[in-house]
Amino acid sequence: MLSLSKHEAAAKPRVRGQALPRRRFTFHALVYFLGLVAAPVLAVALALDAALWLMAGRVIQGCYSVFCLL
Repeated sequence: MLSLSKHEAAAKPRVRGQALPRRRFTFHALVYFLGLVAAPVLAVALALDAALWLMAGRVIQGCYSVFCLL
């Protein structure tokens, strides 16, 4: 079994002798996350909520949705 010392385990990874920087979150990563993950998930959730609001209003004559708060 291979055992590394704390210093070796914490060392930066190297490719062809060049030390690679560690991963970090950037502003561009935030923009991509918001645009490609958060916005589509929220859009689908809003569409489902609107469908539920329409169905509840016409079928059971009640209100069960975020739109009822408006």
